[in-house]
Amino acid sequence: MYLKRLEMQGFKSFADRITIEFNSGITAVVGPNGSGKSNISDAIRWVLGEQSAKTLRGGKMEDVIFAGTEHRKQLGFAEVSLTIDNEDHALPIDYSEVTITRRVYRSGESEYFINKSPCRLKDVNELLLDTGIGKDGYSIIGQGRVDEILSSKSEERRALFEEASGIMKYKVRKIEAEKKLELTKQNLLRINDIINELETQLEPLKQQSDVAKRYLNLRDTLKELEINVYIENISKYKEKIKEFEESYISIKEDIENENKKLEDITLLNQKKLSLLKELEIKLDNSKQEFYNIENSLEKCNSEIKLNDERKNNLSSNISRLDGEIEEIEKKLSDISEEETAKNEKIKYLNERLAEYNGKLEEAEKKLQDLLSTLNEHERHIENLKSDIMDKLDLQSDKKTQINNVKNHIEVINKRKLSIDEEVRQLALEKDRETMKKEDLCDSISKTKNLIKGIKDKLETLNRKKAELAQALEAERKKQNAVKSDIQFKTSRQKMLKDMERNLEGYSKSVKLLLQACQNSPQLGKGIHGALAQLIKVESKYETAIEMTLGGALQNIVTSTEEDAKRAIEYLKNNRLGRATFLPISSVNGKTFDDNILRDIRNQEGFIGVASDLISYNPEYKGIILSFLGKVVIVDNLDSGIKMARKFGYSFRIVTLEGDILSTTGSMSGGSKEHRESGILSRNREVQELEEALVRLKAEETALEESINELNRELGTVINDISIEEDSLKNNELIVIRDESHLAQIEDNIKRIIARIEMLRQEKEQLSRQVQNTEQELSKYLEELNQIENEIAEAKRIVAEYQEKHKEGQSARDALHRDITDYKISVNSILDSIAGVNEAIERIASERESLTKSIERKRLEKNKNFEEVKSLNEKNEGLKLLIKGYEEEKLGKTLEIDRIVEERKELEKETQDILNKIAEINKNILLLQEEHNRIEVKKAKIESEMEAIQNRMWDEYELTYTNALVFKKDIGSIAQAQKQINEIRNEIKELGPVNVAAIDDYIKTKERFEFMTAQRNDMEQAEEKLRKVIDEMTSIMKRQFLEQFKLINDNFNMVFRELFDGGHAELILLDKENVLESGIEIEVQPPGKKLQNLMLLSGGEKAFTAIALLFAILRLNPTPFCVLDEIEAALDDANVNKFAQYLKKHSHLTQFAVITHRKGTMEVCDTLYGVTMQEHGVSKVVSLKLGEKVS
Repeated sequence: MYLKRLEMQGFKSFADRITIEFNSGITAVVGPNGSGKSNISDAIRWVLGEQSAKTLRGGKMEDVIFAGTEHRKQLGFAEVSLTIDNEDHALPIDYSEVTITRRVYRSGESEYFINKSPCRLKDVNELLLDTGIGKDGYSIIGQGRVDEILSSKSEERRALFEEASGIMKYKVRKIEAEKKLELTKQNLLRINDIINELETQLEPLKQQSDVAKRYLNLRDTLKELEINVYIENISKYKEKIKEFEESYISIKEDIENENKKLEDITLLNQKKLSLLKELEIKLDNSKQEFYNIENSLEKCNSEIKLNDERKNNLSSNISRLDGEIEEIEKKLSDISEEETAKNEKIKYLNERLAEYNGKLEEAEKKLQDLLSTLNEHERHIENLKSDIMDKLDLQSDKKTQINNVKNHIEVINKRKLSIDEEVRQLALEKDRETMKKEDLCDSISKTKNLIKGIKDKLETLNRKKAELAQALEAERKKQNAVKSDIQFKTSRQKMLKDMERNLEGYSKSVKLLLQACQNSPQLGKGIHGALAQLIKVESKYETAIEMTLGGALQNIVTSTEEDAKRAIEYLKNNRLGRATFLPISSVNGKTFDDNILRDIRNQEGFIGVASDLISYNPEYKGIILSFLGKVVIVDNLDSGIKMARKFGYSFRIVTLEGDILSTTGSMSGGSKEHRESGILSRNREVQELEEALVRLKAEETALEESINELNRELGTVINDISIEEDSLKNNELIVIRDESHLAQIEDNIKRIIARIEMLRQEKEQLSRQVQNTEQELSKYLEELNQIENEIAEAKRIVAEYQEKHKEGQSARDALHRDITDYKISVNSILDSIAGVNEAIERIASERESLTKSIERKRLEKNKNFEEVKSLNEKNEGLKLLIKGYEEEKLGKTLEIDRIVEERKELEKETQDILNKIAEINKNILLLQEEHNRIEVKKAKIESEMEAIQNRMWDEYELTYTNALVFKKDIGSIAQAQKQINEIRNEIKELGPVNVAAIDDYIKTKERFEFMTAQRNDMEQAEEKLRKVIDEMTSIMKRQFLEQFKLINDNFNMVFRELFDGGHAELILLDKENVLESGIEIEVQPPGKKLQNLMLLSGGEKAFTAIALLFAILRLNPTPFCVLDEIEAALDDANVNKFAQYLKKHSHLTQFAVITHRKGTMEVCDTLYGVTMQEHGVSKVVSLKLGEKVS
């Protein structure tokens, strides 16, 4: 076995995971101070289980986790794994390689693993026991360990020698045995105390057990007798109950048959009601369809009226268009006549033009001939005159043009005035149409608002109608429920009164006696009645009081003992059975002491003393207090149990649910069967029913009045709805008519607006024409002015010449005048022709315009004709539709009449069914009354049987079924009762009995015997432990002395080898107590006297300690040994000796040396260097030194 590998991560300065491989021989770890090399030995010590942070050079265990640097964060855990080669199976584990791992977290949690399996520290210690490996072994030697060897206290050196001598496993076992021995001693002391206590209890328990056994025998006999008496009584009651149940079943079957009939007829009624509801829906739908048809008829008639109005309007338009067409045709005729006249005038003017042109040519020819005879100057003058003539022609043309332009402007201005007038007329027409539109819009808006108001009103009325109908239905349901309730309560009241009159529920003897007292005043003298008849109880306390009084409710109250005696004699004489009497004169009450009562009142759940919770005549106070004066009513069983325990069951306690805690300690309770009426609650229920009936009848009257009022309101609302619906139809027709008129008016307004816009555009165009024409006129006037100036100038020149040559000018002037006159005439004729032609063009334009207008109007007329035709077709279609609607209306009227008849028939059938339902309900009520009577009788028997069963349960915790196991023939019940009394007296003579003493005695005896056996076992165990401790002490002494002698011899031998002579010895200070004795070291280095270790120099002490370690290793070599700078105090010569000794023993023990001494490094096989390349983080580098460099 040897150390194979060390892996660590996050341990102290080793932040990153590192692995150090250890080979056989010597492995050295070197590095500068502070590099972290000693952390490797700390890691080995830590993984082997070191628990002291101080030993690991820290303050707490978390200090072993890498704490971080300036550039690295701290880690959350540290982990170290140590792998040991176990090929030789030196470790007691079936693995060839063992890896021990320890991990610690910063939170403080720590984990151990062996071959990756979780384990305990104890498992690690046991694995390494006696191998020399471990945190306390000598396989890891640091400077601290050397200090322990060199310690001045010789006792502190013992651990090293004990581990080396191999007695550690015995020492551990001895300590465990001593702990067990101490624990056994303590247990023996406790067992002896228990046995002594049990011995004192056994004898008294034996006596109590014998009494209890006698009591149990008597009790069993009593139980057997009482149970059989109970069984006999219960059997009789069961037979009676069986008879009642047969009658009960028969009546129940009758009720079920009647209920089935009721269910069938109710189902039929529901079907009829469903059919009636469907008929109502059909009737409503038919009425709605009838109203819809009427609305459609109204709409069709309205539409026909509107179409007729539109036809009238269209006819008016056609008449208007005919007049306009006729007027236009007349205008066209006038224009044609005017055009004919103008054409004739042109013809005449052309003839005159030809005539004057001929005359003009002739005169010009004469003038030309005359001019040819004149000189040049004269020709110039003549030419001037000719120019004047030409200019005069031009002047005439210009004047004609100017006149034409002025006439054109005048025509345009007239047209503009005509447009303005037309626009004004159209604006007036538009205003009239707009006013009509506004009036119509206002009318439509008002009508629509009116319609909205009517619809809102209708919605409100319909909602009110629905609410009233719903309220009416709810009131009718209430009325039916109230009637049914009245009927049921009346029947119930009658039944209860009959039961009270017949004294149902009372025993036969009590009933017959009370009936006899009613019939015979003499017998009834001094008889007040049954107790149940004389008290009144609130319903919430009834169960509690009824369970408390039980059979006492039928006890008869009398004035005196004599009255009671007379009644008893009457029962005896008439063989009517037995009864219990309560004479007022002799029965005295019992009450609580004031202090106790005050204490009771303060208890949780207290409701009251039973006597205070009922009403009665004061003369019965003594009787009431005798039964209820010392009975407390509480809210629930938990409160009752607490109170009973507190007051030691000194009085009866009853809960509101009827659970009873008696003074004997017994408890009775459970579920209470629902009963129709008890004798206690019957009078109260009759009174409550009387009050309820008065209230229900008043409610029925109020409901009847409410239904009548709702019917009146519903009729008024339906009438209002009819009026509002008629008004809605009329107003909707008005809106349709007005909207049609409004559409026509809007069309007219659009047409007028379009016409006004067209005229406006025409006027703008005419204005532009006037502007252009005026510019043209101005141009013509300027040209005319220039021509006139030129003519004047020419005339002036000619005039001057004529003044000089008057004689020769006459003929020429005459010709010129003629030519001028002819030209003027020609120009005048041309002007007239141009004017006539212009008139003809205007006439043509006007004719074209009129022709287009007449075409438009004819188109509009045709369109109106088409629309009239379309409206006629629509009206025909509407009339056909009206005919269909009228036929449909007639069909709906017949359908409504048929549905109304069906509804009447169904209502009649429904009424018959309701009468049958009432009759069946009456039969059911009669059967239920009989059913209730039987149930009351049965309840009485059940109550008596339940009382017996409760007693049987209270006393023996047996049900009737369980009790049948004990049934046997006991003969006469009277004889059995006598025997029961005798046994009870014998039990009473036994006095207080502790039944538990039997079991207590058996258990105590068994426990005494068990404890005695336990004591014997422990005494034997104590003896065995003492023997084991003595044996281990003997073995430890012998082995320690043997090994100590060998270590001493080896120590002297190794010392002499290392010091080259001298002497060394180990001395036991107390040879009598070798297992606790201190060990002293005496050495004599060469050349010195024998002296104590503490007197040596530092180097000598360290070398001596090393010699002792090697002596131990020589005797008991460990698989590996870690040495942490133990040679630091040696000089070079001693270091070399130390290194050679290591080398010498390295074949037996694997050495891992942490050092920085050169001599040690030289003998190493493997060298690891520890550096801090990064500040605060250690790294490892390796070098194998197996081969020497030559």
